[in-house]
Amino acid sequence: MKKVFITLSAFLIGGIGVFAQQKADSLKVVKLDEVVVSATRVSQDAPIAYSNITEMQIKQDNAARNIPSILQTLPSVVAYTEGGTAVGNMSYCIRGTDANRINVTLNGMPLNNPESQEVYWVNLPDLSNSLQSMQIQRGVGTSTNGAASFGASISMQTLGGRPKPYGDLSTAYGQYNTFLVSGAVGTGIMKNGLSLDARFSHVQSDGYIRNGKVDHKNIYAALSHYSDKQLIRLIYMNGIQHTGITWEGIDPGMLDIDRRYNPAGQYTDENGNIRYYDNETDNYYSNIGQLVYTRYLTPSLTFNANLSYNHGYGYYENYKVDRKFSEFGLDNQVVEGTTYKKSDIIRRKLMMNHLYVGGLNLKYEREKFGLTIGGMYSYYDGEHYGRLLWAKHNQDIPEGYEWYRNEADKKDINAYFKAEYRPVENFSLFAEVQERYIDYRMKGIDDDLADLTNNNYYNFINPKGGLSFRFAGYNEIYGSFGISNREPLRADLKESLKGGGVRSITSERLYDYELGYKYANSIVAFSANFYYMNYKDQLVQTGKLNDTGYKLQENVPDSYRTGIELALSYTPTYWLRMDGNLTLSRNKIKNYTVFYDYYDNQSDWNYLGQVSQTYKSTDISFSPKVVGSFMITFKPFEKEDISFSFINKYVGKMYYDNTSNSENRLSDYLVTDFVASYTLDASRVGKFDFQFYINNLASIKYNANAWVDTSKFEDGTQAVYKGVFPQAGANLMGRIRYRF
Repeated sequence: MKKVFITLSAFLIGGIGVFAQQKADSLKVVKLDEVVVSATRVSQDAPIAYSNITEMQIKQDNAARNIPSILQTLPSVVAYTEGGTAVGNMSYCIRGTDANRINVTLNGMPLNNPESQEVYWVNLPDLSNSLQSMQIQRGVGTSTNGAASFGASISMQTLGGRPKPYGDLSTAYGQYNTFLVSGAVGTGIMKNGLSLDARFSHVQSDGYIRNGKVDHKNIYAALSHYSDKQLIRLIYMNGIQHTGITWEGIDPGMLDIDRRYNPAGQYTDENGNIRYYDNETDNYYSNIGQLVYTRYLTPSLTFNANLSYNHGYGYYENYKVDRKFSEFGLDNQVVEGTTYKKSDIIRRKLMMNHLYVGGLNLKYEREKFGLTIGGMYSYYDGEHYGRLLWAKHNQDIPEGYEWYRNEADKKDINAYFKAEYRPVENFSLFAEVQERYIDYRMKGIDDDLADLTNNNYYNFINPKGGLSFRFAGYNEIYGSFGISNREPLRADLKESLKGGGVRSITSERLYDYELGYKYANSIVAFSANFYYMNYKDQLVQTGKLNDTGYKLQENVPDSYRTGIELALSYTPTYWLRMDGNLTLSRNKIKNYTVFYDYYDNQSDWNYLGQVSQTYKSTDISFSPKVVGSFMITFKPFEKEDISFSFINKYVGKMYYDNTSNSENRLSDYLVTDFVASYTLDASRVGKFDFQFYINNLASIKYNANAWVDTSKFEDGTQAVYKGVFPQAGANLMGRIRYRF
């Protein structure tokens, strides 16, 4: 996580200029590799707030952490975990924008699930150790492929094509029986132009929260062939994850009793004893294949074509207490003369999907002018279905009884061009436009037996433009404007189909204004970025959950996010480095109307419709006004690679519904992690890295996430259900790594 602060890294490591030919083989390799991701990245002069993260920075302080945890020291990023540690289910927000609005690409190809529009990092365990670089763009960015970017976009590039053979072995162990073993080897580029890279990792943990266990495996392999003008690469990734269900959170009243409590799978046996179902788990099997082709057609013209296939199969299993047979389309069960309307059951909800992607682009680059033209087509085919595995009272329920099944297909077609023009030295103009067409169709019945059959069509045009100007050697100013449109998620569409919602779900639009300043020399780097993000029909989280932990959303006609992102890096001497960033923001909904489900009483719960309440102005949920990070690193010896780092993350107060109700607010928190690192350079055999971590050094008790569900009744009373997600206190981990 060290030294991964926003635009500062861009000043220190330079841009991504990739198109000039080089005679040295190693430079050819680097430039061919960078062409692969160039369509989804911006150059050093682009008028966009971005951060570059290198392979060294990704791996330096990374022990069994998912991607959101690695990003948490970047500006405006808030990462959170369900199970209390960084090895289970994790997600993140950037500028208060949740993960399903963040465009993620892998080697230039979309990684977001087309239905949820989110990347579930737990399904790609230990992906970070297969990466050689990342670029994070805030705002609408330059998301030319895949899902729309409404808060940020992330471009990731996997390993491959190192000039020399290498090996990298590491193991880590920490509290809660957290264990990681990882190994990677590569042939380097051989005389025939071939190279082979392979990696395997296995992560296990009991987790902080009860049932927060993880058992994750990941395989990565890449076969590459290089020539002077061409790169062909075949990539395969396999992820297997078994994770205990932790998405329910815990009732706030349990925090002082047992912070590690988890209600998932809890039931009472016939003797009145509290038991837990052992297989209350989420399971997923992911297979990703990619074919990358890059060729220099002329010194100024580069062609890039990619194919990708993602296959996923997964399920989660629950023990549910006292459920009506009618919920599953079953008649009441008669067992030994007794009629049962309800029963304890074990259910399994499954999904299987296929995602096919093809994309190509042509890049023309001269000294003062660059133009990229490209397009992408993707086809998604997904199935969702549920099976009843067991019922306590069973007369004639068939084994593996399937009570629902629905299918969906989604076609996503886009075409784009990007242009960059430098009419004079130090002055750059940038323009981009994308047209995107979506055809999304569902059919079948959902888990509550509701018919989901419907067709949805969207056609979006997303333009962006800006300029940047460098002056007085170390200074730069820039400004940009962009529009992004985004279709609703599957979960939001299907909930709107079922009735009860006053307003149907529609697409949303963002107008993003950015204005920034950067300064950097060899000692200090500073940046300030002002943003104003104005939304039409923004989908915001209501605070409610569905039964898989997804936070339901609703359109709000008029809302905005505005703020300033500040970052500073200071290296006065070899033994001291300080990095920090601070985001101050205001996130508001204008004229917001909240709807509550309305029932007759708390005994019968007969649904009567909805009642509403209107707010002239209110805070957007899960959007803290203050987010900051500060890291200080000491290197006591100039000639010894030993360092000590204190990493601090502050997240301000935030509401977990849209009513600005202080009863539904998470407290602010400041968490400090400590990392000690030492590298022993045994030049003849390689290098040994030793690292020691103390996460949450002060053992701060805090909750990183929450949900709330409020219902109202005829007599004026209300029922409020909540869940919060407590995080682990101080916990230790050590890692040993050998590389050559």
